[in-house]
Amino acid sequence: MANFLFDLVSNFALLAIVLIACGLYNRFTPGPAINGVHVFAALALAAFVFDAALTFLVFADAQNRYGKFSTPAAFFSRATAYMLAIVAAFAWHHVARRKRSAKIRADEALVIRTSPYSESHLRM
Repeated sequence: MANFLFDLVSNFALLAIVLIACGLYNRFTPGPAINGVHVFAALALAAFVFDAALTFLVFADAQNRYGKFSTPAAFFSRATAYMLAIVAAFAWHHVARRKRSAKIRADEALVIRTSPYSESHLRM
């Protein structure tokens, strides 16, 4: 259980680092924005595949040295931590996006009177 919690906390720390780095990159670089959650998901999935290769190919050959890391139960514990972190990242992104869009809708929209028959509503 302690290994699972350590894996989960380390994945959340990696998520925070990636979100901060992508936020800084988006703020200081012109052009299209990078979605930090997608970058984190790609990194976590790559780590998952690398972990599977290490567990079942490398550590499996050296059972006497890496016995507790090469068991399928240890791998599934780490895999669960990866997947929980990815799901939490996407859920957090979804909630933040809904909150941001609700805030934009709540703000007053700028109304430009272009003619007596039409009005343009612009979000600020």
